[in-house]
Amino acid sequence: MKKSLTIVAVALVAFIFSSCVENSKKYQALLAEKQAVEVQKTDLENQYNSAIGIINDVENNLQAIRDAEGILLVQQEGSQREQIVSELIQIKETMAANRARLDSLSTVLEKSGRNVANLRQQIKKLQAQIAEKDQMIADLQAQITQRDYVIAGLNTQVEDLNSNLNNANAEIERISNEKIAQTNDMNVVYYIGATRRELKEKGILNRGDVLMTNVPTSLFIQADKRDLNEIVFNAKRVFVLTSHPMDSYALVNGEGTVTLQITDPDAFWSVSRYLVARTR
Repeated sequence: MKKSLTIVAVALVAFIFSSCVENSKKYQALLAEKQAVEVQKTDLENQYNSAIGIINDVENNLQAIRDAEGILLVQQEGSQREQIVSELIQIKETMAANRARLDSLSTVLEKSGRNVANLRQQIKKLQAQIAEKDQMIADLQAQITQRDYVIAGLNTQVEDLNSNLNNANAEIERISNEKIAQTNDMNVVYYIGATRRELKEKGILNRGDVLMTNVPTSLFIQADKRDLNEIVFNAKRVFVLTSHPMDSYALVNGEGTVTLQITDPDAFWSVSRYLVARTR
């Protein structure tokens, strides 16, 4: 019985002592500090994990941009301007977002006061890469602007050349038409076959002489000597009244017709562009 009382007394003293310790200010302070350390540890782990996630995202974005660089350079050679400008704008926006995330993360890490030198080094490395890509984008945009300027100049030159070419073609056409007209005019000849009375009435024949001055060309048949090889007269006989070399033509009689065959056109028309034939 005495032993049992002793055990109970010891237990009671331990309980009272434990209760006093738990209720003491020092104990409560230690407990609060422990909890704060655990929260701080959790926050630090969350910050670290978040930083790693952001860094990975930025690295992935940079890798995607590196992959796009080769495509942009190829496209630039193909002068696909609108697509290049659009993709450069998208890359620039992505770079701005990456830069903002890294700056924010750097600020958070600085305020935390934690020893995250490795993370800071990675952030600085990524920031340097972003600055490099910014310069690359600026260079590409400058090249596009320069190319636009060169293309505009070339377009102006092409327009000027086209205008000059059109003017030259118009001048060539004018000269060609004039030359054709002159050639055609030089090859125009006139001929008429009529009786003596008809020739006198028309004013072409006067007292046996062929008068060619002030005689309207409308009284004659007009032809092109290059195509005129023979003239058929509906008559029994034909007399050539104008002067033409005898060896440059021949008169061939037919049934009720006489055909004047021009054997040497150049010689035949060399004396006169008019042929007057009296028929009977």
